[in-house]
Amino acid sequence: MEALLQFKHVDAGYGRVKILSDLNFEVYPGEVFGVIGPNGCGKTTMFNALLGHIIPTKGEIIFNGVDITKRSPNERCRMGIGRTYQIPRPFVSMTVFENVLVSAVYGGKHSEHAARPIALNALRLTGLYDKRETVAGTLTLLDLKRLEIARALGSEPTLLLLDEVAAGLTEAEVHEVMDLVAQLRSGGQTIIWIEHVIETMVKSTNRLMCMCTGTNLVTGEPLEIMNSQQVQEVYLGAEEDDDE
Repeated sequence: MEALLQFKHVDAGYGRVKILSDLNFEVYPGEVFGVIGPNGCGKTTMFNALLGHIIPTKGEIIFNGVDITKRSPNERCRMGIGRTYQIPRPFVSMTVFENVLVSAVYGGKHSEHAARPIALNALRLTGLYDKRETVAGTLTLLDLKRLEIARALGSEPTLLLLDEVAAGLTEAEVHEVMDLVAQLRSGGQTIIWIEHVIETMVKSTNRLMCMCTGTNLVTGEPLEIMNSQQVQEVYLGAEEDDDE
């Protein structure tokens, strides 16, 4: 199977500060690809490079067979890359439906008439259809996370980027997010998911990449990766140190 996304020897950072260093990985159609790593390892920078917010100084990013290394964020969105944010960013005074409609119109480049059924379908998928007329600023944290996903789905992405959508949720709410991701995966959605909640990475991903100092430390079957001594030392050990 041909990869949907490829990072090939990518270096990237901010000014003179290099964060990503010879980063290589591939994501295949229909899989949930998990990304873990200690704080500062380059996970967010990887997303920023993929989204076009920073341009790599070396290497290539290939999406759906096209070199997008120097494409603008707008172009990448309309080519089929959508994302969520760890801290939800809704238009708080607009309704849930209006939030997703904006995404379908401007992210998906549809007319408002054509965008309406797309937005409504995204709300059905994320369990927000019954709250479509609710003002976004009044939602619970779980529903704000759902809205982040619905807004990303509004642009009809081929590749969906999830940025710590389980952060701050209760255990029961985390399981609801896992159920939603499973539903999206069963519908054929390709997902890259950055997360610190270990259960989500073990149970909800097809493959798992652990990053360290801006590069791909190891990639493989989720449970095998989490149980490896290398990952235990670099990731779980670092997480324990952060708590001290």
